[in-house]
Amino acid sequence: MSGLRPAKRVGFLGVGIVVLALFVTAGGAAAQGMGVPGAGTQMQKRSIQVQGQATMSVEPDVAYLLLGVETQGDTAAKAQGLLAERASKVLAALSQAGIDRAKMKTSSYRVSPVYSTRQDKQNVIIGYKAETTISVETADLSSVAALVDAAMAAGANAVRSISYERKDMQAFKAQLIQAACTDAKMKADAAAAALGARVGAPVSVDIQDSFSARQTANVMMMKAAASPDFLSPGELDVSVSVSIEFDLRVE
Repeated sequence: MSGLRPAKRVGFLGVGIVVLALFVTAGGAAAQGMGVPGAGTQMQKRSIQVQGQATMSVEPDVAYLLLGVETQGDTAAKAQGLLAERASKVLAALSQAGIDRAKMKTSSYRVSPVYSTRQDKQNVIIGYKAETTISVETADLSSVAALVDAAMAAGANAVRSISYERKDMQAFKAQLIQAACTDAKMKADAAAAALGARVGAPVSVDIQDSFSARQTANVMMMKAAASPDFLSPGELDVSVSVSIEFDLRVE
């Protein structure tokens, strides 16, 4: 007896198309060679496979900034010292702008040699570069441009990315999965009725969801461009598609 086999896969979605499939399992063929009674008959399995889709646009409620801080010095120790000093100033500026310290953290700390660009001295180390990334979370979406300005003025010299998300997105996805399944069942019922059949129990379910967040990435030296209009989050698009195989019963 077939059972419900749900599987979840994340990906981008296409338009749902109803596909009618007829699967024939020639179970009697193997038995015929063994002389088993009834080997001349075929066990047939009829099924219909359909896709259902549901989409929704929601307002974001949180923004995430990734700010880069880079310094360079004659020695690794000097580069690290300059980095610590500059990163502290950026964190202090963000705190003064209203960001809770718990909503900021540093990561991706790295120190690397800087080589000469002269053709005759390409393997010569002329200094060291130290860099780190400061991540910032804020629920005040209107303050993102001001936060970028404050960080750049305090010593940040790169904006890695700015993204907008919705914290309670899982609740919306649950609603969309139900709507997509209802859409698939409606399509299956309509196709089966047109063919003089009726839909039975589901055999398999495949779920695909897509969450599209507005993001500004690889933005370098953005102080002049950090305006409210430039950083407007817009809406987030979330969609769910299901592919369901149902038993198809012919009376």
